[in-house]
Amino acid sequence: MSYLVLARKWRPQRFADVVGQEIIVQTLSRALESGRIAHAFLLTGSRGVGKTTVARLLAKALSCETGITADPCGVCAHCKEIAAGESLDVIEIDGASNTGVDDIRELRENVRYQPSSARFKVFIIDEVHMLSTNAFNALLKTLEEPPPHVKFIFATTESHKIPITILSRCQRYDFRRMSVAVIVERLQNILRLENLSVDAEGLALIAENADGGMRDALSLLDQVLSFSGETATVQEVVSILGLIDKTTLVKATDALLEGNTKESMRFIEAASTAGYDFKQLLDGITLELRNLCLAASVGSIEGLADLSPERVKQTDERAMRYDAVDLQRVFGMAIQATDQMVGSQQPRMVVELAFLKIADRPKLAQMTEVQQALSRLESLASHAPVPVKQMPVVAPPPPKPVVTPVRAPAPTPAGEAGVWHDYVEAVAGALPVVAHHLEHGRYNSKDLIEFDQRLHFLRVQEACQLEEFQAICKQHLGVVPKVTLSESIHVAKESEEKRQQLSIEEQARNHPTVQKALEIFGGEIKAVRKA
Repeated sequence: MSYLVLARKWRPQRFADVVGQEIIVQTLSRALESGRIAHAFLLTGSRGVGKTTVARLLAKALSCETGITADPCGVCAHCKEIAAGESLDVIEIDGASNTGVDDIRELRENVRYQPSSARFKVFIIDEVHMLSTNAFNALLKTLEEPPPHVKFIFATTESHKIPITILSRCQRYDFRRMSVAVIVERLQNILRLENLSVDAEGLALIAENADGGMRDALSLLDQVLSFSGETATVQEVVSILGLIDKTTLVKATDALLEGNTKESMRFIEAASTAGYDFKQLLDGITLELRNLCLAASVGSIEGLADLSPERVKQTDERAMRYDAVDLQRVFGMAIQATDQMVGSQQPRMVVELAFLKIADRPKLAQMTEVQQALSRLESLASHAPVPVKQMPVVAPPPPKPVVTPVRAPAPTPAGEAGVWHDYVEAVAGALPVVAHHLEHGRYNSKDLIEFDQRLHFLRVQEACQLEEFQAICKQHLGVVPKVTLSESIHVAKESEEKRQQLSIEEQARNHPTVQKALEIFGGEIKAVRKA
């Protein structure tokens, strides 16, 4: 007799045997008992959580010779045929390999005929999201108005790919991922009935790596028992499945958090020798950091991670040894490394760089000093008072020369003042913008206008090239005047700005907090600018 794998041998044959999906089982049972049975059901959820199993149980409940019931007998001809996959009235279709419109047209032809012996003709379409758009359109009319003797049960892992027109015509049931505790309990019951044994830590490791699926857990257990025989230890589970045991992950994480660079590198070398997948290693470390981070910030990881009670206690105790802010920083560094791992051709180097950055990270006290240094630099740049020690003494700047712009100044003699006034008025009538700039200058003579500010000087100098401006000048002044910039004021202003910049740079470079930042990070100051 051929060997039957555990996932098939221990597939639930009654609703009462289904574990981890109590709400769905209870809802379907009440619907069957009350007779409120939909014509189409959609069962959605991740792989291995019981969708196909529940679909077959529902078909059995609808076809049992004792009548429509939530507890089919399991011994009548229909129940046995459905359990063996031999029923002519329960048609299972693989949506992944029957995606075309022709396949659905054949189904529609089949729908027209009455069931051969059962109460209903039940169509179970697995991975229904794989059907083509045309196939869905062909199915829509039948699904909208099905014959009374037909029931549809759809199963999918990706319900978002199903058209809304199909979804709206189905009763939807969302299957949950199973917890580690539920999987472990189920595995223990099966091992007891099989007279086999795997130690508790090994079962927990299998359950954690099943990713919430009972079928995956049973497949992993089958693989372990095929090698170990009737008993298996956690070391055998780790070796056979190529998994990274939690003890190793805990030690590696603690080495990183404690800044033990040498020990961290040894873990990478050991992982390489053992043939571990580096992405799996980094994911495991990241998950450990996540759990520690939450435990330190919230107080306990209980209820926030799918862990056994022993692992919850261990994680909470370890989290108390570390600073919550530092754990958040390290957790963020690990997430960045996992992003870099995607598509990388050198996964080991990505892990090594991440481990080096985490293990050699600056201490929080140093980070605080740097933040204070940056804050003081910002205050310094904005000329805000900065409470620092041993600030260099800087001599007070010489007083700035005060120059008061004169609006259309009236020079002596009075005749020249009248000429200047008429001249500015004439320019204002033709070139008002130029006249505005003229008002900020000094009229020293008919052939010389002096400005203190470069902007006004440049604008009037440009106007001197205009024929219209030249004509007005010759009419009122007799000549086109020369435009000059007050050199003494210009030089004094630039000198003062340069002196202030040098003073700021000197204070910034000699500031103790800046020196501390340079000591921590190295490098040099390239420039100091006002904020």
